[in-house]
Amino acid sequence: MSLRSNSSERLDAGVWVAIAGNPNTGKTSIFNAITGLRQKVGNYPGVTVERRTGVVTLPSGRRVRCVDLPGCYSLVARSHDEQIAHDVLVGQMDDMPEPNLVIIVADASNLERNLYLASQILDLGIPCVLALNMIDVAIDAGLEIDVDRLAREIGAPVVATVAVREEGIDRLLATVERELDRAQPQATVRRRPWRMEEEIEREVARLAEELGQHNVRPGRADAEAIWLLSSVRESDELTGINPHIRQQVLEIQERLERRGTPFRTAEIQARYAWIERVVAACVRRGTPRRTNWTARLDALFTHRIAGPAIFFTVMALVFQSIFAWADPAIGLIETAFDALADFVRAAMPPGVLRDLITQGIIAGAGNVVVFLPQILILFFAINLLEDTGYMARAAFMMDRIMSRVGLHGRAFIPLLSSFACAIPGIMATRTIENRRDRLVTILVAPLMSCSARLPVYSMVIAAVFDADRRVAGIFTVGGLVLLSMYLLSIVAAITMAFVFKNTILRGPRPPFVLEMPPYRLPRLRSVLLNMWERAALFLRRAGTVIVAATVVLWALLSYPRSPELERDFAAERARIQASLLDETARAAALAELDREEAAARVRASYGGRLGRALEPLIAPLGFDWKIGIGLIGAFSAREVLVSTLGVVYGVGETDETSAPLREKLRADRRPDGTPLFTPLVGLSLMIYFVLACQCVSTLAVVRRETNGWRWPLFMLGYMTALAWIASFAVYQGGRLLGYA
Repeated sequence: MSLRSNSSERLDAGVWVAIAGNPNTGKTSIFNAITGLRQKVGNYPGVTVERRTGVVTLPSGRRVRCVDLPGCYSLVARSHDEQIAHDVLVGQMDDMPEPNLVIIVADASNLERNLYLASQILDLGIPCVLALNMIDVAIDAGLEIDVDRLAREIGAPVVATVAVREEGIDRLLATVERELDRAQPQATVRRRPWRMEEEIEREVARLAEELGQHNVRPGRADAEAIWLLSSVRESDELTGINPHIRQQVLEIQERLERRGTPFRTAEIQARYAWIERVVAACVRRGTPRRTNWTARLDALFTHRIAGPAIFFTVMALVFQSIFAWADPAIGLIETAFDALADFVRAAMPPGVLRDLITQGIIAGAGNVVVFLPQILILFFAINLLEDTGYMARAAFMMDRIMSRVGLHGRAFIPLLSSFACAIPGIMATRTIENRRDRLVTILVAPLMSCSARLPVYSMVIAAVFDADRRVAGIFTVGGLVLLSMYLLSIVAAITMAFVFKNTILRGPRPPFVLEMPPYRLPRLRSVLLNMWERAALFLRRAGTVIVAATVVLWALLSYPRSPELERDFAAERARIQASLLDETARAAALAELDREEAAARVRASYGGRLGRALEPLIAPLGFDWKIGIGLIGAFSAREVLVSTLGVVYGVGETDETSAPLREKLRADRRPDGTPLFTPLVGLSLMIYFVLACQCVSTLAVVRRETNGWRWPLFMLGYMTALAWIASFAVYQGGRLLGYA
């Protein structure tokens, strides 16, 4: 049976199937196998937890909707992921109906742990099918599982699968359809197969009776009472709980604590007592068929010395590939968009519409697509490492170091990738489960010196420092200044992470409990699918904001148009064309005039006026209005500072290697005749770019990842303030010490 749908097959829009399971059980592989490319990725309402939905074609041709729930070990709500999984299952999630059936994905090689979540879902009375995934790993470990006996013990059908090879998927879909056909529209009443002490059971029964009076149906009130008693805490972040019910739950918890029978402990012990009986009845342990390579490799990859050495080698290869492989693709993209802009200029008459299309829309689209090579390469590498099981080991090792400044072990990859570009780095924070840890990483990732800052550093170093002078016979001044900028970015990120974790994002540090999945060969189809999802998400969500912002910045630097200015330059152009100059000299004179006209237009534009208006604010940093215009232009992308200054100084759009621009910067003078671009001003400008959030693309991605404008605006504010204070301290401190 093909897993791909035909457009003529009917979609049963009212039927939903949910997929639930622990992390690293192959849950997403099951989801990919049954939905193929018919997927959408978004967020659950009001939170940043990712929601993946798709369409499943059943054996009869019937098509139903499917949602991949966040991976979790329990429905007890200690994070957004767990509360969302619970709320979707009981029909309390906005714009998401209660599922008609749940596919519970369990790791066959670790059945005891996986049955804990399964027992919680089964207690809700929802029709379920247990997908006993990675059965091949269990067999290799010497485990023999009686699937039929297991189905009888848990009261739900069980299907053995190997999702990465799509083995058992047809049987799973057939079972799902059979269960959907006979499922009741309401949850069934299921008697729990496990019991706690009578005193605790009486408290559960009283709370369940109270819940029944608040429209919780009888078949589910018992399970909901247990969920509340396990989840509610004095300082939790749970939403949607009736205040009266919450108070009752807290009172019950307090009574049980006083009697020495804490509820959470009692529930865990009772569930696991039942699970142990089930596993003992259904699983026989024999001799493993294969050598335990996971243990052997772990001894190497998590070794105190060899582990970090291997990790940094792997990361060096990953980021070398980002720079080495992405650069040619970026060059081709830039060339293609330049050629498209040239084609439009040749095909359209001069005017506002042509400028809007070429300098606004095409340039904005180019600013979006140019990030794709880095994003694709980074997420290909991350997904590859995740699929092999290595990434969990890397996070375990890095947590020893990063926990000292309040960062999560998984924050290392996003921060390291931000050296290439903050956008894929921020998107990579989705691997961090805890909301506060993820927010801290997002807020400090743009402080890492990305590749877009490099043209700014290169231009300033070449213009105002004796870049080639040797220090200690080995290093150059330019190299040491560049190194200091990267070191400053690292120190700033670590410092701000420590500040945030101890102030606005303070909270109990969750224990770093990390499952070490077995090593596996990655599945290329799954890796490529996840990589493309990330890229498509970026193009859809961040891309629209980037294009719009680029058009706005183009308008700021292009308008208003001055008729007098245009008449003057038109007259000068006509004079040159009528002169007796030879063809080469005439062309050079016209090109020079074009550059002067572009510079005059920028100075007269809204952006130019805004640059002059900003001068009192940036003058204490050593900047003048021309640098102010550059800062405005650089907001579309940091490296645009170079080309904007090229236009302002009348040398045309250029890059950091332009000798004429460097000469113009060196020759520029303040009104009192003193040089503008001194080493001190250059240092102040570079420090400003190290710390400021001069990138609308980054803000767009942060808005996407945090589901609103609150955190991107906070990021813009704190980074701008930090950059201004640091540049002010450097420039004014340097002047006090006698440096011009």
